[in-house]
Amino acid sequence: MYSVGMYMRTTKRKNKDGSVVSYLQLAHNIRDGKKGAIRAEVLYNFGRSDQLDIEAIRRLIKSLTRFLPPEEH
Repeated sequence: MYSVGMYMRTTKRKNKDGSVVSYLQLAHNIRDGKKGAIRAEVLYNFGRSDQLDIEAIRRLIKSLTRFLPPEEH
């Protein structure tokens, strides 16, 4: 197996009352070398979209940008 790519994804779930709840996840695709199939693997679940800790996400982004070249900040 090897990683194909990393991305943010939104999943939705329908409640019994008909309302829809969205969740934000960090995921990456993995290709199974034997089967050749690609499947998504969730690395981190940020939780419900309507209850996100936006400041925590900003801190994460700031932390990750330390690993980019200065011209990409």
